[in-house]
Amino acid sequence: MSLIKQLADKMIEKPGARPRMVEWFNPKQLVVTGTKTVLSTIFGLYSDFRLIEAFNRQGTPYTDYSKHFLKDDAGEYAVDKDNFYLNDPLQPREDIWIDYVSDLGDGFDSTYSVAYYITRPELEVKDPTTGKTVSTKRGDVLIFGGDQVYPTANRDEYLTRLIAPYYIAQSYTTVPHPQVYAVPGNHDWYDGLISFSRIFTSRSWFNGWQAPQQKSYFALKLPQGWWLLGTDVQLNSDIDGQQVQFFESIADQMLPGERVILCNAEPYWVSAHKYGKFDPVYNENNLAFLEGILNKRDVGIQVFLAGDLHHYRRFEHIPKRADGTEDHSRKVEKITAGGGGAFLHPTHDLKDEFVYEHKSNHPDPIKFNRKKDFPDVAASRKLTWGNLLFAWKNPMFGIVTAILYLLACNSVLSVTSAPPSSATYMDLVKSSLTKISVTPSAFIWMIIIIGGFWLFTDTHSRLYKWVAGCMHGACHVAAAFFIGCGAVYLVNTGFNLQWGIGALALTGLLIAYGGWIIGSVIMGLYLLISLNGFGRHSGEAFSSLQIENWKNFMRIHIDSTGSLTIYPIGLEHVVHKWKRAPETEYGPQLEPDLPASKSSKAQPRLIESPVVIPASTKL
Repeated sequence: MSLIKQLADKMIEKPGARPRMVEWFNPKQLVVTGTKTVLSTIFGLYSDFRLIEAFNRQGTPYTDYSKHFLKDDAGEYAVDKDNFYLNDPLQPREDIWIDYVSDLGDGFDSTYSVAYYITRPELEVKDPTTGKTVSTKRGDVLIFGGDQVYPTANRDEYLTRLIAPYYIAQSYTTVPHPQVYAVPGNHDWYDGLISFSRIFTSRSWFNGWQAPQQKSYFALKLPQGWWLLGTDVQLNSDIDGQQVQFFESIADQMLPGERVILCNAEPYWVSAHKYGKFDPVYNENNLAFLEGILNKRDVGIQVFLAGDLHHYRRFEHIPKRADGTEDHSRKVEKITAGGGGAFLHPTHDLKDEFVYEHKSNHPDPIKFNRKKDFPDVAASRKLTWGNLLFAWKNPMFGIVTAILYLLACNSVLSVTSAPPSSATYMDLVKSSLTKISVTPSAFIWMIIIIGGFWLFTDTHSRLYKWVAGCMHGACHVAAAFFIGCGAVYLVNTGFNLQWGIGALALTGLLIAYGGWIIGSVIMGLYLLISLNGFGRHSGEAFSSLQIENWKNFMRIHIDSTGSLTIYPIGLEHVVHKWKRAPETEYGPQLEPDLPASKSSKAQPRLIESPVVIPASTKL
């Protein structure tokens, strides 16, 4: 019995064995993630796995899905030496279905809810505009859009948070088997892309999908003049030289008027709009560079897909013809769809209604209309108020503030003599202020605390970092001071203890307990105000909430006319209760166990009406 099957069987039989959502504010997790991030960034600067990959794997430049798979004389599908299907040059494929999901591999319920529905051979969803039921088909190709596992990449995390849930959803498939490709995100790069490459580029299988991908970037030729390109921008938002040559060679295979779906790990159009004025690193240069390569061949990118932000958001640009009418066949969609399982990101962090993109061959900015958010802005803003319960949602974070408060107060307590039994709370406050003024270590700890929270602050705006970061740190310093004075007063008057080791120990315990609770409350208030008031700390303010709901994925259909239709599918609530599915050779092993009263929000639905790009008039 394989390790994957053993793990899957354990998760099926024992719900307690299923991974929970990552606790990002757990001190242990903070240390592990921070260390992995620093190490991967340092080594990524000097050792780029993509170079090794490019030299070791010189295969076919693209996979051709514009033709049907070849059958031999016996009616069986013909395969190459690696058992992947060969194309029939005489049988063009008229249409194709593609599934897209990004930011997977977090808690079991959120990941498996998406895996269960995305693997259904047919899925009927309701159009929110017309009320009509729309039928969609499982993709011939599945695209994982980045960050396939959380919190960091390693063999065990991939097994428990990604591979096992998808094995339970679809361990086997009938011929012709669907195939899978994956775009690496920053979390996939935290082990140098080793685990990612072992799973997706080793020319093998991913559960019920064939995995023909050879590099961390890829190109797929689709029917009716469409292409799909998947990039790898590593950790530094960088497309390396080998990758540039690869996409230039792909562009040479394209015909004028053909069209492209570009899958990128990060939505640079959002980052550039949100942070570009603060940090020049956030720009669309990589995308513009690829566009420039394709524009030279009269090939346009018309669909930009990305994850990284764990919500659904769509921007649209519709160019106009010479007569002023809109040309929908040339419209461009920029879609963020990172709803595959990871915690929810807010949608109200962008206050502007439009995103502008500057191109070198366009003197005027191109305007992209913001069309749809899931969840919508009002719901997102409301969810942020959950940070008032930060201490309850992130109970282990209080260890950090408890230690900081205790160390800060210790510098004063170490020179504190026995307070008079008649001393009031204000007397202790005044006495402590006097002692702080003559205790250098107290000032050092004040600077350390303020500096620590300054470093934590959103760095994209220097002004916000200095003002909000220092104010946040000062709040913790003030809280530590008043909690310390309160602890001394309570021990002195409430417990009537003589000042000594016992009194100091109890005082320290009270300070640590107060720091645990009050420090967490201050952090929650800071995140709430930062996001709802200033649009800052969107990642931290929502990772603290560990929201499983509001998941999404997409089904894309290219039909026989050349039209492309995007079906954005959302789950407002994930499923938490599962039961064994009827035993079949190819079906899921767990299915939702929902009473009718709770099934509506846990059922997949269209986030918005299907997005259609009509057939091009150039082909």
